[in-house]
Amino acid sequence: MEKMNQTELEQLAQQLHRPVMSLKDFSQLSEQDLNVLNQQLQQTIQRENRRINQSLFQMPFFLRLFFKNNK
Repeated sequence: MEKMNQTELEQLAQQLHRPVMSLKDFSQLSEQDLNVLNQQLQQTIQRENRRINQSLFQMPFFLRLFFKNNK
């Protein structure tokens, strides 16, 4: 039983690291679709970077009065 659970966990872990689309799938997309996907990916990365930076470098509350939030 324990051996089976470990195998199932290993399979789930492998699925987590697997890409959603294979490179072959990307080769069948049009140039326009690839551009849209690329733009969405860039926006997602920028959003995540902002979110991470905001949580890492939060301004102390007493300094917030002096700086306006630039979003």
